Amino acid sequence: MLRICISCCTSPSNTNDSSAKVGFKKRENVLKKNRKHSKKSTQKILLLGTGESGKSTFLKQMRIITGKTFTESEIDQFKSVIYDNIYKGVLYLLQARTTLGIPWAGGSGCSAEQAAERLEEHFRETRAERRQRAFLGNGVPLWREEEFLALAPLFQAVWADSGIRLAFEQRNRLITEVFSENTRYYLNRMQEIAIPNYRPTEEDIVWSRRPTDSIIEEEIFVHGTSITFIDVGGQTRERRKWCQTFTDMTSVLFLVGSSHYDELYLDRVTGEYRNKLREAMTVFECLINFDSFRRVSIILFFNKSDLLKEKVEARVSGIRAHFYEFPQDADEFNLVAVQNFLVEAFASLVDPIVFCPADELTPTSSPLFQNRLSGFQRKSAISQPAVGRSASMNANPHRGSNPCDRIPRKRTIYRHFTTAVDRKNIKTVFNAMQDTILQNNLRRLMLS
Repeated sequence: MLRICISCCTSPSNTNDSSAKVGFKKRENVLKKNRKHSKKSTQKILLLGTGESGKSTFLKQMRIITGKTFTESEIDQFKSVIYDNIYKGVLYLLQARTTLGIPWAGGSGCSAEQAAERLEEHFRETRAERRQRAFLGNGVPLWREEEFLALAPLFQAVWADSGIRLAFEQRNRLITEVFSENTRYYLNRMQEIAIPNYRPTEEDIVWSRRPTDSIIEEEIFVHGTSITFIDVGGQTRERRKWCQTFTDMTSVLFLVGSSHYDELYLDRVTGEYRNKLREAMTVFECLINFDSFRRVSIILFFNKSDLLKEKVEARVSGIRAHFYEFPQDADEFNLVAVQNFLVEAFASLVDPIVFCPADELTPTSSPLFQNRLSGFQRKSAISQPAVGRSASMNANPHRGSNPCDRIPRKRTIYRHFTTAVDRKNIKTVFNAMQDTILQNNLRRLMLS
């Protein structure tokens, strides 16, 4: 059984003055060494996670929180992206309503249905032109303002129909990679967005979404210290290969869409449908045990906790139907029980590990929570067993389908439940994260 280590500081007695002075001198030397080191290099944080986990949203929040404003050119680009998010979001909703067999609330021939027909016709007529704009990339906006304003009444008419809203609520029944949670946010703000000379607010920018197809570096400054976030969101293939290029990281920040437990995506390579959360576990297991990351602090964000809360409290789609490992004696519609299960599921993928909670969960009598406090004990089946494994692999039921070399080293994982679109939440978490990075740097400097 692995135990959670808690270090504590006590005041030295008078009889230990000499040792106290030695300890103070040692700490002073470490701080001097750290200051000298910080002048030569920046703090580098590698941002990892599967698609739609909120990496880009987190980066945008970091810019806003640290006072790094967006340029006029960037704001114009975001404006076009927001227009495109709304357009595609409504088209996906129309498709979802048909697939789910949900009738128009207003009946046949209602204004929403007429608006839908006009939007579908517009899509067919402008599809080639839109593809060309996307292909040309930077400098060519996906949308012109007058184009969007002409369609705005149609978007509003469609969203006013309760049948469409029901389709959005039941989106987990479909392949949700084409959906974005920002559809609801933007459609509820059409009165502010569908106006001449619209200028996106910071919140509008945070909610915007566009695929990350390249490595992005974002440098921010906090109290005179440079922190560079590196987002490799678009590099989904050959992860072990590109991980070798990131050997000087200060920390690894891995984001998980905690609400993805009942959502699927289509694997473009194999043509198979996969559970989003299980895929995140597979990727996490592979990367977390990669040799290059054995000396860096690992920070795990269970993101989209607002959507997790919404989904659990709706009591419609329980986690047990998708994760048979969820304890039979636990309530799958209890938020704390689900959160504890997620924490333990990911903790079991790192061996050996001390999993230190960075935020507090409400105490519960759940066996999961008790084991979390008394020291992490592996469960019998956190990940689904893979076919054709060796005997040694089968001995560990917690390994994912893409196992990597294990590091026989004691490490600490820091975890937070986050909502990337909630600036107050991210600011609080970021402050805690800075302490984590500082402590880890001091530890590494003392050992070097």
